[in-house]
Amino acid sequence: PMVTVALWVALAGGHVAASRVAPRVAAMPSCSVRRAAPARARGHVAMALMKRGRGPPPPEHMINEFIKANELRVMAEAEEADQPDVPLGILSRADALARAQEMGVDLVCTSPGADPPVCKLIDYGRFRFQLEKKKKMMKKAAHTSEMKELKLSYTIETHDFNVRIRAAQKFLASGDKVKAVVQFKGREMQHTDIGTQLLKRMAESLSEFGSTDGPPKMSGNRMEVYITPKSRK
Repeated sequence: PMVTVALWVALAGGHVAASRVAPRVAAMPSCSVRRAAPARARGHVAMALMKRGRGPPPPEHMINEFIKANELRVMAEAEEADQPDVPLGILSRADALARAQEMGVDLVCTSPGADPPVCKLIDYGRFRFQLEKKKKMMKKAAHTSEMKELKLSYTIETHDFNVRIRAAQKFLASGDKVKAVVQFKGREMQHTDIGTQLLKRMAESLSEFGSTDGPPKMSGNRMEVYITPKSRK
């Protein structure tokens, strides 16, 4: 009898536990496996990335579906890099997007303030690369030339001389002028001819990077030569 009672209690407890759990399990939503959505157009993907804080920055780089104007002046990238863009005329937004899809490129708005806005058929990654390259070239062209002074001793060792040469090459390549100086002290003024030969040797070593403004000249107890960088194409 004791075993029967214990067994009945165990079964009853299990039934109670099951009755408590069952409603919770029934209330849980059924699990289902979703397949990955098919790839959308690049404009839709860019829109989703924009919402997440990524993607192309608006509004100067509006591309594809970001462009809302009804009419666009469309340009195509020339086959040769040194040739101007090819004008395709004024197209509707739908026709311009269709043309971009046919060519496998993006429709990039280059002048959103124009009437109508100017767009270019080009890969957006290539477009950004060209912009960065142009910025670097403009920054390089706007570099302000400075005068860099390099001091040498008329008894300078070969290793130290080569160090000065490498430094001068770096300065000249950056568009800066170089002033090479040999300073004489006391009786060293008797050896100015050695200083002249040293500075001429330095100028010859840098002939690929710059040219001298004239022969070495004395200024007090200092002999100087000025080297100007060659013009960069």
